Amino acid sequence: MSFSINLPNRNGKGDPEKIDSSGHIVLIGANGSGKTRLGIWIEEQHQNQYTVHRISAQKALSIPEFAQLKNLEQAEKDLIFGRSDQHAAVGRKIHDRWGGTPATFLLSDYDKLLSLLFAKSSERDRKHAEETKQSQSYIPVADAPIDTIVKIWGDIMPHREIKFLDGKVLVKKTNEPEYHGKEMSDGERVALYFMGQCLCAPANSIIIVDEPEIHLHKSLVDKLWNKVEGLSQSKTIIYITHDLDFASSRTDANKIWIKSYSGNNAWTWTEVPDDESLPESMVLEVIGSRKKIMFCEGEAGSLDVTIYQIVYPNYHVIPRGSCTKVIESTKALRNNAALHHMNAVGIIDSDYRDHAEVIALLDHGIQTIAVAEIENIFCVESAVKVIAEHLNQDPNHVIGEVTKYISAALSSEIELQMSSMAEKRIQYLLGAFSKSSNDKSGLSNGLGVTLGRIDVEVIYKECKDAFDRAIASNSLDELLRVYNRKSLPSRISGILGLANGEYKKLLVRLIKGPKRQTLVAALQKYMPTMP
Repeated sequence: MSFSINLPNRNGKGDPEKIDSSGHIVLIGANGSGKTRLGIWIEEQHQNQYTVHRISAQKALSIPEFAQLKNLEQAEKDLIFGRSDQHAAVGRKIHDRWGGTPATFLLSDYDKLLSLLFAKSSERDRKHAEETKQSQSYIPVADAPIDTIVKIWGDIMPHREIKFLDGKVLVKKTNEPEYHGKEMSDGERVALYFMGQCLCAPANSIIIVDEPEIHLHKSLVDKLWNKVEGLSQSKTIIYITHDLDFASSRTDANKIWIKSYSGNNAWTWTEVPDDESLPESMVLEVIGSRKKIMFCEGEAGSLDVTIYQIVYPNYHVIPRGSCTKVIESTKALRNNAALHHMNAVGIIDSDYRDHAEVIALLDHGIQTIAVAEIENIFCVESAVKVIAEHLNQDPNHVIGEVTKYISAALSSEIELQMSSMAEKRIQYLLGAFSKSSNDKSGLSNGLGVTLGRIDVEVIYKECKDAFDRAIASNSLDELLRVYNRKSLPSRISGILGLANGEYKKLLVRLIKGPKRQTLVAALQKYMPTMP
């Protein structure tokens, strides 16, 4: 079913906006952005047009010993409106279901949910018995919500069996004794709760789920909600979350980023833009950041990412793995009309790049550090000096020994380093290929022009000269500018009397603690100044 959903004006003032949705909706935002209050606003705006069933993040998950048996009408009213007598109505829901404080009220309706589940099974059984008597023949038994839950449960938790018997919920793990549902884990209880609430919501209703990922293991979240969505074809589910992984997992949903809430029903929000060159999970991370964006090499949790986060505290650092991905992501974000205001920058290793390539990258907001690899930055003179002083060693002597060691290590593999640098520069020149016209001759001519720019002899000599100068300089920083070897920080540990690999660990501990300011200042000399 297609729903027309009202949202407050995206600029925080003006008339509400309509979103026509044939699928589900995800409202994403940081803590304090007013997501829950927006869910309440949506409920109030639509509850006179549709049945709106909101499941709050603040909920008790206590399963009763026995569910109270009720008739179907009574149980439905109790769950949807919070009461089942003649006063049960939409207009009273804010008091009867939400205790007058819909944003903070602790919803405690597990008993009502179980009563409705059992009531639906009883009503199914009653109708089936009547139909069988009238037809005097076998009629297939339709699934009640409980039967559907048992099937979903078996799919997503194959090592646990759940059953509903005489008003009780019972669970049994493989090769273990049966236990009562009240003894289930938080994840098990919330999974049952979400399934039951969504299946019991009437057809053609809007279901608002606040924190759909709560208590659930990441491996279970997608499976659960994919199953629930498959069984909710006539319903629209509006998810409210701050979990970017969950948001990106709802691949066919409309996604709305809630930027801020200023009170008086005023929110600012934007639709999450599409960009084929950027993963949606990254787009969500980018638009949710209150800082400027910096893409870097490495993986989440890696040492280089940690260093960039410390040296550039005003940036939200996003690791992209390879330098190619950093370049692609920075260009894509800066060129996206909906996101270019983020003014993203990229930072990469110098990695054998010549001056022309470095300048070309600057035009796209991508800057290089002043050493061949980010790992080399731990070995620069100013960093070695801080570590030596911390260990009560003569910094000049240590710097001299480290310089001598790295110079010898570079000399021992000079041919490999020179050919690797030449290879990198040739690859860059080949990457500049473009056809001269849109035909076969244009391809041939373009290739000829590209190959004409590549003189292996000249390139190799330039590379040799660069390494010769670095070795002749007897300067640690000059050596680190060209020497491409990630293991250098670990290899110099012994020079300072440390176990293999301990030098790097010590530097990280100090940069996070007492020597933070000194080390950051030392490393900043080798890193570009960002806008």
